Amino acid sequence: MSDTNDAGLIIRKETVAVEMATTRGELLRGEVFLRPRGDEDRGERLLDVLAQRWFVPLKTAERVVFVATRHLAWARLDLLAAIDELDAEAEDSEASSVARVLVTMADGTRVEGSVRYAMPSPTNRLGDYLEKLESFFPLRTDDHVYLLSSTSILTVVPLEEKR
Repeated sequence: MSDTNDAGLIIRKETVAVEMATTRGELLRGEVFLRPRGDEDRGERLLDVLAQRWFVPLKTAERVVFVATRHLAWARLDLLAAIDELDAEAEDSEASSVARVLVTMADGTRVEGSVRYAMPSPTNRLGDYLEKLESFFPLRTDDHVYLLSSTSILTVVPLEEKR
């Protein structure tokens, strides 16, 4: 039996292509489901989903796999698809800092890219930013945005810092 109120139970979602690596080095490819941008809502970001959920559904070619976020080293999205993952306040602020870094992950993966952050002076150094990291944070490369797990990082080597 179908109820005409069933439409109110449907949660609109869009998919975003993503590549994920577990802390054991296993690569997963597929699409994640995110709430789309609304008239007054910026929509759901993968960064928020990774920080708030224990498991993220990943739609692969074969099936849906629920990936435990605590065992993710990183998630990688195409740069254009990941624009909303970046910190809008830091991107818009002329007072924001940019650091080019080389990050080594626990699984041996090395990623070179940049982080942009806005913090009040005199706490606007890279070390200050790293001390306040959330569970995942964005690292931008020329082609991708990596959402790196702060608990899976071994080292961060600053290559250049602009304040």
